[in-house]
This record gives sequence, C-alpha cells and structure tokens, in this order.
Amino acid sequence: MAKWTLVLTVGTTAEPLLRAIEETKQAADRKSASLSVILVYGRPTQEQQSQENNTLNITKKLIDEAKKLGLAELLSAEIDDPENLDACLREMKRQLNKAIDADRVLVNYTGGTKVMSAAAVHAALTAPLAGNLELSYVGGGQRDETGRVVSEAMTIRPSEQTFTRERAEQIINLLRNYRFEPAKNLAEVLPDSGRFGFLKRATTALSFWDNLEYDKAVPELRELNRQAKALSDDPDLGKLTQIIDRLAPIANAISDTIRVFRQWEEGKTHKPSSEEGMRLLCADLLENAYRHIQRKEYTEAVLRSYRALEAAVQVALVMSNRNPWRYTPSQSEQEAVKSRLGHVPKELTLSSGVEVLEIAHNRTLNDELKNKLLDLQQLRNRSILEHGYRACSKDDSERALGYAETLVLWVLDTNIMHFQGFRERVRLQM
Repeated sequence: MAKWTLVLTVGTTAEPLLRAIEETKQAADRKSASLSVILVYGRPTQEQQSQENNTLNITKKLIDEAKKLGLAELLSAEIDDPENLDACLREMKRQLNKAIDADRVLVNYTGGTKVMSAAAVHAALTAPLAGNLELSYVGGGQRDETGRVVSEAMTIRPSEQTFTRERAEQIINLLRNYRFEPAKNLAEVLPDSGRFGFLKRATTALSFWDNLEYDKAVPELRELNRQAKALSDDPDLGKLTQIIDRLAPIANAISDTIRVFRQWEEGKTHKPSSEEGMRLLCADLLENAYRHIQRKEYTEAVLRSYRALEAAVQVALVMSNRNPWRYTPSQSEQEAVKSRLGHVPKELTLSSGVEVLEIAHNRTLNDELKNKLLDLQQLRNRSILEHGYRACSKDDSERALGYAETLVLWVLDTNIMHFQGFRERVRLQM
C-alpha cells in the first residue's frame, strides 16, 4: 500500500485545514493509500492561551475531527518560537524527516505565522524525500469582515511535483557541467514515466557513456531515442533530446567496434570493423578527456588523452590489417621492425605501434610531433595514477589534450576539419 503524509502548519483557524485533511483523505482513499497527518503549530503566548482559538486548541480540534474521518496516524509538533525562522526550520525539517520514505508528501502551508509557512516551503523543497512532493495552500476570492476566506469560496491550490521540478533543474545544471555521476545519483528519486522519467533514464545513459560503459549505454539510448523525438520542443529537455538523437544512431557503431576489438585481443577470427565506428571511438575518447578538464579532474584528463592517442594507433593498425594485440608482421616488415626496435614485439604499445605505422605507411613523425609524443608520454607516466607521484595540473591536462588531438590527426591520416565532424557527433554539450 502506498504511504502518504500530509504536513500542515496550524494557525488560529481550523476550517481551511480541515478542508485540506478531508480532501487529502478522499484522494488517498481513491488511490488505496494510507495517510498520516502531521500538525505543526506555534506555541501560544501567555496572552493567547486564554483565547479559545489559540493554536494548541485548534490543533486538538483538528485531531478530533481527523479521527472522525478514520485517520489513526496523527502527530503534532510545537514550535517554541513561531516568529523565529531558525526555530521553524529546525522543527519543519525534523517533522519532514518522518516522511522521508513516504510515496507522496503533501505540505499545506496555509496556517501559522508567515515565518512558519516560509520555513515549511523551504524545508520541503530541500528535504531528501523519496516520494513526490506537493505544496498547497487553501485560499479563495471571497473573505469575511475579518479578512478570512469564507467557507464556500475555499479552494486548495496545489503546486504539483514541486520537489521533482526542483530536482530536475539541479540535474540539468549538473549535466550542463558534465557532472554525470552526481546527476545520475540525484535522478534516482525521479518518477519513471513522463518527461521526468526521460530525464532519469537519459542521465543514466549519459553516465554510462561518460564512464566508457558503451555496452550499458547502447540499449538505454535505443529506447530513449523514441521518446526524445516527442520531447524535442520541451524548453528544459530540448537540448538533452538533441544529444540523445545524435548518440543513438552511432552508439551501435562504437559498441560494435569495441566488440570486434575484443575479438582481435583474444585472437579470434578477425571480423571487419566499421571505419566510422573506429573513428567515432577515437573522437569520443578525446571528448571524454575534454570533459574531465571541465570537471577539473586533470590527472584523469591526461590519462584519457593518452588513451585516445593509443586507441587511434590501434585503430590505424587494425585498418591496415595488423593486430596490435597479437602482432604477426610479414617477413619484410619483421626485419624493419627488428632493425628499429631490436626485437619484434608480440603486442604493440603506443610507441612501438607508432614505429610500425611509420614503417607500414612510409610516413615519419617530424621533430615537433615527436616532442609532443614524448611530453604526452611523460605526463602520463609521471602521474600518480600511473608510475609517478605527480598530481597533474590544469596546464598539464590542457597540454596533453592538445598534443593528443594533433597526434591523432597524424595517426589517422586525416585533417582537423574532417575529424571535427566526428567530434561534434559525440559531443555531450547542453
């Protein structure tokens, strides 16, 4: 059974709050949900204690009426200083913590002091609630001579899914800053359907993609692409749908490339791999390094820049029908490689792979490119995540990425304008 919690701020008038309790109880019954009610009131002053409609008496009246409606789970809490924002916030957070596992939390901020209402709204919007949140207020256009809304004019004015919208905005901001993992964690509480369900699944898919878990990302992207077209005009999700629309068609090509490369690694039958998929993989690894720089993860950016170049060398070798993981050169190439390296490696690394490419294609790195390659290798090897103890700086990471970009173009024998098209297709910029 679904669990609902209604939290109300109590003032000196019972009728609008009783209306809220009655209507919420009816809605809960229609959904076969259990309902608990929490009444939060401000401690009456000494002068107010003698008044019949003081907040304590109103709370007791509401509890009695709620019991008549069949509600058994009724709680009340007193704020010692209802004009003090800090005191109100503390108590509101404490009470909302009791509803943290509810499937739906309804916060009605009609009664009580203005400070209590403000605290209720703020606490609700920032509470780590597992379920959906609805803020509501009982108002109306007609009022009596005391300024109170007359019974016949009372209406509950809800703000549906306020928490969900707030959480969605936080997630979208994280996506704009390429912070996919924290965005994925925040998205776990979003509903599974509708536009927010799309945001939840898209965030998960992009987190997989950013972690280079293409096998997990592909099925998600395939399913999301159908929904993305329907949400393309959404003011909040439009740019996200464009990313999904770009990635979905090419995700299979990259995933297939990796699957084929695994077969090459294992020495199985060499199946042809899509040249487009291989180039897209290299482009995506460079984009991945760029995103790590934007997140200020500079050492990771250096490692991924290096990996992008290493992957490009492997791609170039595969495209020339040479297995970099189980290298078996022709007789003439074997002699040339042995002459350069002093031996014939069984597996080609970045350095030996470049040497083989130079021999195979009769092309040579110029001195400038050789220096860039050496610097990139040293940045990677001396980092604390590899063989050294350096924490790479922003300058290190930007230099590494710049060198990797230049060297990838040489390795793949392409120009920057042509390769830029591949980069744009895998870009995750919102």
